[in-house]
Amino acid sequence: MSRTFRVMRHGRPDLPRNPFFMDHDQFNRYLEAYDRAALDDAETQRLTALFQQYPVPDLVICSDLPRARATAELFARSSPVIIDPVFREIPVWLPDQTTWFLRSRWPEEFWWSYLRLSWFKDLGPEGKIRSRRRAEEAIEHLRNYQRDHRQLAIVSHAGFLSLLITMLRERHLIKGPILPSIRFGRPTRYTWIK
Repeated sequence: MSRTFRVMRHGRPDLPRNPFFMDHDQFNRYLEAYDRAALDDAETQRLTALFQQYPVPDLVICSDLPRARATAELFARSSPVIIDPVFREIPVWLPDQTTWFLRSRWPEEFWWSYLRLSWFKDLGPEGKIRSRRRAEEAIEHLRNYQRDHRQLAIVSHAGFLSLLITMLRERHLIKGPILPSIRFGRPTRYTWIK
């Protein structure tokens, strides 16, 4: 029997709706709140019902952020959960307001685009090089967890999961979709080749 794992983005975090335009400070406060947020009752019920259609994994590994931990507990049902900070989302926040762009008010997606561009330029609290090093470490952790368990699940975050799967595919270690689903709480299945 092959060794498989499912990866999924955490459930939708319990956050109030943002204003359409946000300034630098509002967006950074939003990022902080996002990292503190868990799941509300409606999301917990939605995920509980959704996860019933998936087999119970042997083990669930998750990020240490509340939204991932809560999602992992729901997906695990009766299985053990390991909280592993190496699977945490790529940390981001806006730098000091030194440019006209950073002093202005923008829609949320503009701020996200700025952060993505900064990551590719290897800027920010964890640029591309550091993220790839951490993904290397996550791959080693994943291989160790998989040694004793045939069916794993990983609950992490959209950015980090995309990087992790990309690196696993670059090394021809897994087969499955090119990228995992980034929809909240939607598992994507992968099989180890090596």
